[in-house]
Amino acid sequence: MTKSEARKYYRTLRKSFTKEEVDDLSDQIFEHIKHLDFSTDQTFHIFLPIEKNNEINTYPIINWLFQQQKEVILPLVVGDDMINCKVEKGFETVLNSLQIPEPTQYSEIDSKAIDVIFIPMFVADKKGNRVGYGGGYYDKFLARCRPNSKKIGLTYFRPIEYIEDAYFGDFPLDFCITPDGIESF
Repeated sequence: MTKSEARKYYRTLRKSFTKEEVDDLSDQIFEHIKHLDFSTDQTFHIFLPIEKNNEINTYPIINWLFQQQKEVILPLVVGDDMINCKVEKGFETVLNSLQIPEPTQYSEIDSKAIDVIFIPMFVADKKGNRVGYGGGYYDKFLARCRPNSKKIGLTYFRPIEYIEDAYFGDFPLDFCITPDGIESF
């Protein structure tokens, strides 16, 4: 399956979920996250869900990170790139023109300061190659991160066998978390 085929197929499948299914599947993913050892990690980059796209509800994960005394970093799209926004507990957001929630108050931090990156995606293959929205924002961002930052994809779907058009510029995941469990690459 190519990235384009996977993107189309899994976007359609995800769009068919009810709000209750999104909440239930998101809760299952969150339960698996809580079993990972983050004791040596302090700074976590995590996306906010685009509700109209039935993305994984990451707010419970964010609240849990704050409870664990971790630093929470949110992405903010600026032009054709993303910046890293450190937010505090109780942060507020606004929806941009694409209905993507963005933090209203934050301090910008360097990508190299991030220990763990939770990445939105449609699906991964069994080698850790991921299929995202295709805008390249995360590829640019990951290129600036430390090589030893943990890259964790979050998706509703189990990895597929093979993504035909994965290329050298892609950054493979270290882990993929689905409602069924944790895949390690």
